Amino acid sequence: MTTNDVKQISIRLQPDGFSYAGVFHPIMPGADFVERLEDALWDTRITEENAEILCSVETTRFALSPTDIGEDEALRMYQLSLPEAESEETVLSVTDETNGIRFSFGIDSHLYRFLLRNLSGISFTHPLALLQLQWANRPEVAEDCMVAEASDKALNLLIYGKGHLQMANRFETAGTDNQTYHIMNAWTLYNLDVIDNKLYLQNGSEELRTNLSHYIKQCVS
Repeated sequence: MTTNDVKQISIRLQPDGFSYAGVFHPIMPGADFVERLEDALWDTRITEENAEILCSVETTRFALSPTDIGEDEALRMYQLSLPEAESEETVLSVTDETNGIRFSFGIDSHLYRFLLRNLSGISFTHPLALLQLQWANRPEVAEDCMVAEASDKALNLLIYGKGHLQMANRFETAGTDNQTYHIMNAWTLYNLDVIDNKLYLQNGSEELRTNLSHYIKQCVS
């Protein structure tokens, strides 16, 4: 078998359900959310021969640390940075070895074990890690800038200074006004210039782009 024979499958775990094969499966919130999520995943029958499954855990429970510290220290930093989880949590990590950045993120332990048992070849990542790996070595980030990835329910932000990642954050927020607020607040906190610096906006609505263009002169889609 060659690498080209291996099919890539993506799953996105979200706070209100999951996405698979371009279809969103909503799960109502409640005390038994994880159990109903597992049932829905089972009913979807995500099984294909010779497939690699990449599961993006879309959560605000994450922390960054340098890769030159050990996993135990990174876990302690994660635990100090976030409030205690509401249920048993497994902390996973992915790394950008080139730039020395570790992304640690949490997933419900029961759900994690369920996925490992039922989906062979599964690996886990976080949307900010995917965004960083996409942008980290592009020539655009050699200059101070922001990358914003917006959806109808969430906003991912990266800020680069002198070619290095300065900030990574995720907000579970909807609506143009809310997303504009978070972008402009981060822009101001990191002293980006509304004339000289660029905002690279991914997947955002035309309304969001127009709104931001009133404040940031170089808003690039």
